[in-house]
Amino acid sequence: MNGVRRDPEHMETRRLLGRIAFAGARVLEVGGGDGRLTRRIAGAAREVVSVDPNADAIARAERLLPAHLRRTVRFEVASGHRLHFADASFDIAVLSWSL
Repeated sequence: MNGVRRDPEHMETRRLLGRIAFAGARVLEVGGGDGRLTRRIAGAAREVVSVDPNADAIARAERLLPAHLRRTVRFEVASGHRLHFADASFDIAVLSWSL
């Protein structure tokens, strides 16, 4: 999707933040890609773990992550089909543009 600006008005983010209580929550983002949404919700959550099967996308997400979010966000190369987290590890799960 080179050259395409995804959600430049941040409508997706505003809708999510307006409807879901991210404050203090542990969030699992499945299909986080380059961290576009991860960076937008990380400021509101206690912790965000973003998984994606594409190692290049995860590497880009890590490069683009601002320093002030590094304690809050973790990226992992993983498939949403086989997650290694224990049951009830997260308060919220987010899938955005993943299908």
